[in-house]
Amino acid sequence: MKKTLAMLAPALLALSMSAGAQEEPFDDRFYVAPQVSWGFFDDQNDIELDDEFGYGVAIGKPITKWFNLEGYYFRFDDVGIEEAAALGDPEVTLEGYGLTGLFFPVPDAFRMFFLAGYAVGDYDVSGSNVQALNAVDEDADHIDVGLGYMHELNDYGLALRGEYRYRITDADNPRNIPGADLEDNYDNHVVSLYLQIPLGAKPVAPPPPPAPEPAPEPEPAPVAPVDTDGDGVPDNADQCPGTPAGTQVDAQGCPVKKAEPIILKGVNFEFNSAKLTSEATNRLDNVVNALSASEQIEVRIEGHTDSIGGASYNLKLSKERAASVRQYLIDRGIAADRLTSEGYGESQPIAANNKPNGADNPSGRAKNRRVELEVVNQ
Repeated sequence: MKKTLAMLAPALLALSMSAGAQEEPFDDRFYVAPQVSWGFFDDQNDIELDDEFGYGVAIGKPITKWFNLEGYYFRFDDVGIEEAAALGDPEVTLEGYGLTGLFFPVPDAFRMFFLAGYAVGDYDVSGSNVQALNAVDEDADHIDVGLGYMHELNDYGLALRGEYRYRITDADNPRNIPGADLEDNYDNHVVSLYLQIPLGAKPVAPPPPPAPEPAPEPEPAPVAPVDTDGDGVPDNADQCPGTPAGTQVDAQGCPVKKAEPIILKGVNFEFNSAKLTSEATNRLDNVVNALSASEQIEVRIEGHTDSIGGASYNLKLSKERAASVRQYLIDRGIAADRLTSEGYGESQPIAANNKPNGADNPSGRAKNRRVELEVVNQ
């Protein structure tokens, strides 16, 4: 059990290191917080302790607005044992030193916090006749959970802090049973008052940015040259006026003759599938080389099928095959924004799927099962 408890301290430290940055100004000064405490000690087997004052100190640092990490020390001296006057008035000393995490759920609105802590220390019994109690000095582990409230006293950051801790103390064999490997668990209730004193100057908010200079008066907008046919070439440079809307033109305003689509011969697929054959990938590697050498070219990949099968199925298959080719080119390093794909199914044959007498035309169907590249931008 002690090994499990000892893991709490590094877990708190790891949590503090992973906390994110806060908005400025964030007061992350170290602080020291002396404390006074009152301990309510429950019955501990056959030893019943008196309630008693204690003292201690914490040294901490805000890690984020919602989390503080601090090391702390506490001590309760001369804790009396009830009904033990006949044994020489033995007393118990409890002390510990460890880590506490303070968690502020709503730091900007309400300074209430929850806490969790772990400490190691001592459980010491003293007196003139402690042998009669069969008790010895032993190491102890202390686990704390609780809550509290912090109230700032001034602008510097001086604060009062009140808190309650429910403390479980595990003492190693304080009953001094020979040959035993025992732990006694004691439940304690501790209320404390801290005076939290920041160290160093308080962070100052950065000065507001200077007011922006007034924007200069906008220059008069230049008069756009007249472009009667709307092809992007002004009339004074347009050698082909009256170009139909949507026509791609060159720098002189004349229609650009588009290249015929390129049929990718040998780019085939497995039967009834969009999976490329090994021969197809070899052919597509040549396309990769060509597109890599001319990085300004954008192309559309078009898929076509023959008329075997339903029209809707063929349309779907042609889209999948065109997309498969596009993905292959992307996987080989061609930028995705240079490639588009579309499928047309059986709607654009370049050969007859059937002979004039109605018989099947295998050679025509083979030509119709194709993938084309069309250059859309150079």
